[in-house]
Amino acid sequence: MTELRNGIYATPTEELSALALEARSRGISYGHLVANTTPYEQQEIIRDYCEEKARNRRRKSPRRSG
Repeated sequence: MTELRNGIYATPTEELSALALEARSRGISYGHLVANTTPYEQQEIIRDYCEEKARNRRRKSPRRSG
């Protein structure tokens, strides 16, 4: 599992989704991406994906008025 910058861990599903989406955006297969990137690069892809997902979640959450 990949540790995120905020001290929690990405789930296996998030890891697979991040790498699959990155492969698609590069126009290559998942296997090709995994074979040709270092574990560090894969962790960075996963961290970026999870951070973007969290940013979008915060944006979509309804604002509470006090």
